[in-house]
Amino acid sequence: MLPTRFEVDGIRHYRTGDNPDRAYPSATAILSKTAGPKANQTLAQWNLRNPGAREEAALRGSTIHLACENYIRGKPVELPEKYQPYWDGLAPHLDRYDYFIWSEKPLRPEWDFCIGEDGISRVWSHKYKYCGCPDLVGVRGSTILVSDFKSSVGPYSRYYPRQEDRSRFGGWSKFNKCTLQLGGYSLALEETLGIPIHMAQILVTTPETVQQFILQPHELKQAQYRWLQRVAAYYRMKELEDEVAALEPEKLAVA
Repeated sequence: MLPTRFEVDGIRHYRTGDNPDRAYPSATAILSKTAGPKANQTLAQWNLRNPGAREEAALRGSTIHLACENYIRGKPVELPEKYQPYWDGLAPHLDRYDYFIWSEKPLRPEWDFCIGEDGISRVWSHKYKYCGCPDLVGVRGSTILVSDFKSSVGPYSRYYPRQEDRSRFGGWSKFNKCTLQLGGYSLALEETLGIPIHMAQILVTTPETVQQFILQPHELKQAQYRWLQRVAAYYRMKELEDEVAALEPEKLAVA
């Protein structure tokens, strides 16, 4: 059995469901690779100052995601007491949907080709050469939305913070990154499943509140455009790295 998800030179890849011999980098890997040295350095410094926080955030996020999946499927929602504040208030937002067509994996049998033999799901774009796995796709009336869940110790911010309120910069940065993800997921969903994605939603749960951000059609189009710029930047970087790697044997021979 071929693994659906694997790494190549430290970059996460997914095999596509319609051609197991073809694999593309994940949306999150592309965002990380193209974030820039300053952003990556800031993240590395934060990890050093907060040992174990990254792992704790990942565990918290996985726990809340599972709670959402269970709620959508009508299963009991059970989670550790310390994560309960992150779940409180999420259900009413999920109840606003008429029904769901994707929750970590496709909910329609005709889309089972998106599920690998190892149970990992993904959508892909052959046109732009990337893969990803959206959290949720649901329907409200005649509108199809792709949605992303985020758990955070602090709130997100839609707008760039003013100079006197730099504490909100982290929330703006996370919001901006998430809009790019949703732009990428929406294009891949449309190409893989042949459905239109009209709008996008970000649900951010903190210990104090739940934030809902809706990307209107024109905002989603902007996110898609900015996402494709990042994809193009990723492949330019990869091409340059390949060129440098090809020159290394010659340098060694000269030395």
